[in-house]
Amino acid sequence: MNAALRDPEFWLFRHIPLRYMIPLALFAALAAWVATAFDAPAAVIAIVVAVVLIAGAAPVRRRHPRNVVGMIARAIAFRRRRVRPDKLPAGGEAVDVPLAEGGSYGVRWDNGLLITMMRIDPPPDALTLLRRGSLSTDQVLPLTEIGRCLSQFDIQLASIDVISTGARTASNGIVARLYDSIIGPLPAIAHRTVWLVLRLDPLANVRAVDNRGGGATGTLRTAIIATRRVANRLAALDISTSVLTASEMNAAVRVLTRGVALEDFAETPHSLVHDGVHLTSYEIGPELIGSRGFADIWATPSMSTTVTVRLRPGEQRSAQPEDSPPITLGALVRFDTEAEPAAPPVAGLRPLPGRQFRALLDCLPAQFTGHDGVSDYRGPLDALDGIALPTAGCGQLIGADELGQGIAVPLIGEGTRHLEVIGKLDLAQQVILRAIALGAHVVVHTDRPEAWHSMVVNVGDPYALSLAPRFAGTGHPPAPPAAATPGPFPAATVIVFDGIAPTAQAGGATIVHVRAPHAPASAVDADVVLIQDPAAPNSITVRTSTATTTVTMVTTPDEMRYIGESLVAAR
Repeated sequence: MNAALRDPEFWLFRHIPLRYMIPLALFAALAAWVATAFDAPAAVIAIVVAVVLIAGAAPVRRRHPRNVVGMIARAIAFRRRRVRPDKLPAGGEAVDVPLAEGGSYGVRWDNGLLITMMRIDPPPDALTLLRRGSLSTDQVLPLTEIGRCLSQFDIQLASIDVISTGARTASNGIVARLYDSIIGPLPAIAHRTVWLVLRLDPLANVRAVDNRGGGATGTLRTAIIATRRVANRLAALDISTSVLTASEMNAAVRVLTRGVALEDFAETPHSLVHDGVHLTSYEIGPELIGSRGFADIWATPSMSTTVTVRLRPGEQRSAQPEDSPPITLGALVRFDTEAEPAAPPVAGLRPLPGRQFRALLDCLPAQFTGHDGVSDYRGPLDALDGIALPTAGCGQLIGADELGQGIAVPLIGEGTRHLEVIGKLDLAQQVILRAIALGAHVVVHTDRPEAWHSMVVNVGDPYALSLAPRFAGTGHPPAPPAAATPGPFPAATVIVFDGIAPTAQAGGATIVHVRAPHAPASAVDADVVLIQDPAAPNSITVRTSTATTTVTMVTTPDEMRYIGESLVAAR
């Protein structure tokens, strides 16, 4: 972390908070009073006070809270002050504000703040370089630029949240776990969605509101102008954004809550639980505020991970330069897992026992709680220099370059895509197997169904992989996949044409054309092309619209179980 960005909390109070020590001191005083009432000597009274203070404040375990007084205080707080959804003021409903040029912006009132929201659009077919503790991609979001968007001429935003949610794999199935073991400690988030949540306080922008008509009309115009200015500033960095409508804002909330109503979560002291899934939030410590720290967080295995970074204007002092105004930063991370974590998965994460529900609310673009109980780190704006967040997922891991860096590229996703695999069948099947781990529902059209039969049987899931009916020997197509729970992975249908010319497909499916090197190319230009070197089958050339590179693709022993027969036949 940049040294100029500081944690205002005194280090001792992080381990023994003042709110714990005051009751403990009062209890020690009560013990001293009782000892005095029994005419105990002064030495005995001093010993009693010391024993009470030491017994209450001394660390007795590694997990936070570490001392007895902290454990007692958190238990009482959890039972007496636990916040439930029906005790919170409901946030306003999202509504659409029509624009003069057409379209609309979604807005929502919440605790006196007007909220707008935008999504960062992923760049097309970007290659991502993956290393342990870092990643390099074509498009990142500099926090310094987001911080500069807080103050806009006559408008000052109350806060801007950068909310990133994503996952390494689409499920916890066998194939997904296999792929997760392949990417190991790499921060390989296959699919990531990034939103910006803008909050405007009309009372702090009275002049700007009055200049735009005053009242509700002026407030809406001010929020819309502020949102456009943020979008324009990012466009100058070649970062495309989409301002959300009301329905899209509601959909974003459903994604962030896994489609679960707030009142359906059960809160334990350390997580929220629903249907066997644990949502555990942590405060991100100052040592993790940086590109390496965020990479370590994203490398943590989970069903999904959500990182929220909130920027707010700091208190201006006369001695501070105008080109680097003061700023405050707060950061939370939430891991969704099958089991409740026994300890923070990354050193530097601070547990939030008894405050899990508030932490969830604080990361939603509604029901703002103001980072209750979460530290803000303070410093000048230039303290954020060099800290940037990825704006999209890396896609599917293809292999490693000559430097040992992992190379990933999106192969499946929203909208119609065209992938061409030029090489032997084992390459195509390895690509498809990893795509299944990322949520693909694959239907194969092939002139050699026997070569796919073993893989279909080993996967054992007709929703994930099946042969087209005329090749599978049945007149009935496989049942459509069940509706997916809202989450970081959108549904993706993949249609493979192996040795057969692709045909037009409706519904935004990804088309994969598998062909030999000298076979006719597709009539439609491919978005991504994978070319296998006949002389070195593990050497794969990856070609996208923006870059070309060569990687080494290694087949793991676990993958051999699924594609071994085709690999033996091919080599």
